[in-house]
Amino acid sequence: MMKTVVSSLILSIVVCSILLALYPEVDDFRLGNPFWNGMREADSLLKPTILNSYSELPTVGYNLTLLLIGPERDFTVDEAEAIRRFMNNGGQVILADELGYGNTLLEKLNLPIRIDSGLVLDPLFKERNAKLPKARYISDSHAVEVILNHASIIRGCSKPILLTTSYSYLDINMNNAWDPGEEKGPFTVGCILKIGEGELIVFSDSSLFINSMIILGQNREFLLDIIKDRKILVDSLHWSQTIFTLAKSAVMQVFEILNTVEARYIVVISAIMLIAKFTPTRRKTINRIPVEEILKLNPSWDKQVLEKLAREIRSG
Repeated sequence: MMKTVVSSLILSIVVCSILLALYPEVDDFRLGNPFWNGMREADSLLKPTILNSYSELPTVGYNLTLLLIGPERDFTVDEAEAIRRFMNNGGQVILADELGYGNTLLEKLNLPIRIDSGLVLDPLFKERNAKLPKARYISDSHAVEVILNHASIIRGCSKPILLTTSYSYLDINMNNAWDPGEEKGPFTVGCILKIGEGELIVFSDSSLFINSMIILGQNREFLLDIIKDRKILVDSLHWSQTIFTLAKSAVMQVFEILNTVEARYIVVISAIMLIAKFTPTRRKTINRIPVEEILKLNPSWDKQVLEKLAREIRSG
């Protein structure tokens, strides 16, 4: 009975781990998420590097762009100083946020602009409905039409680069209709600020470049025009971590460890020993770990290392 329980438990752990590893990410903005709310399309387009710590952020940012997409927690003083240093030395930072967490960065950088609350609607110039309003981006070389998704607005911007139409309005009470006293457009939804030798670009819409939006309008061309040929870093530190995300991350780290040759040796031999332990009728046969058979399946493995591991597992 105990052997059956243990075997079932081990099998369940192995199956669940494999499923976790194979199933794609589902959380908002994740680069590995292929669904509507992920950024796999942008990942394929930009080939970015994930920033797992601000100690990894270069102090010199020439030819580099840091993406801060959809932050879900406040920025610390140390993080703001690292970002300031990065921009002062030539780095480009793109902040896309409509919830307001990005304001904690703007405040710590002592900048005059803020991401305001409210929802921008446009009943005339829109993609499918008023919550997907169109905005105009004009660069030095050309203009493109960008589709927004549940965007808010930016206050205090002296150099807007992305504007909604004059038919848009700010729906403060979220009733999907214009009411007396609610502001009418055009609104600034994209702003650029010169910071030292670099620049900060702020959008009041975190969804501009998710899978379901980057294919609309000219959003893809818009993104490429802004970043040009820079290398991309993506901040993952300000996204919330769900149980699924944490579990998948842990499993992937284990798989990375198991990808080493030494780990594969141990796994193969340990599996054989477990079979021997829970299969008494074959214990004497399997207890003699078939190194030669393993080598036939994996001819590149080191025979001496296998034999050493087999002796250690058998004795321990």
